[in-house]
Amino acid sequence: MPNFETHAAVAAIASALGVAFGAARFGWDSSASSLAFLAGLAGGFVPDLDHNESKPLRLAGAMAGLGCSAAVVGYVTSPGYFLNRPWPTGSTILAAVGSFFLFNTIFLEILRKRTRHRGLFHSLAVPFLYGGIWAAMVSAAGGRTVMAVWLVAILGVLSHLVLDAGKGMSFDPLKVASEDIGASTRLWILTALVNFLAFTRLNF
Repeated sequence: MPNFETHAAVAAIASALGVAFGAARFGWDSSASSLAFLAGLAGGFVPDLDHNESKPLRLAGAMAGLGCSAAVVGYVTSPGYFLNRPWPTGSTILAAVGSFFLFNTIFLEILRKRTRHRGLFHSLAVPFLYGGIWAAMVSAAGGRTVMAVWLVAILGVLSHLVLDAGKGMSFDPLKVASEDIGASTRLWILTALVNFLAFTRLNF
């Protein structure tokens, strides 16, 4: 199977080409293009989040932990009566480190126990779910940026699936290889809902 470096290179190339086309054809500005490239590059690693020892899983766990840690630090250093805020420096550092390891561990354990390699994460629904999540996150930036990010995010995940397709990966939208039509159906419903909510927030 293609390794981490191969997926990274192909996702980068596919995202760069997608951004170049979008900038030339639709007039994407530098901000939209940069966000789109980032979404596409990261998308090249998404399907391997179901691999227990993969670099993308460890990286995603670290990012989730850092995000949670930053949120905790922001909260405990803000003024407020609950928990006697703001906290002193030492307590804030302990809270940051503790929340990082706690959330990182929870995130990794959930994915490791609830997924299996080359299962639903390699479904054709995943590129659109991933794109919808990005679209929701950047919806305040306006329709042009959202479309840029949505399209290139999908392209990034598809680059991974295309590379894996030669090794028995099916493009069946219900992912027959998973032998779980119920899970596949729920995944497609979630995908449709996320994209619907993302795009109904826009004012084109």
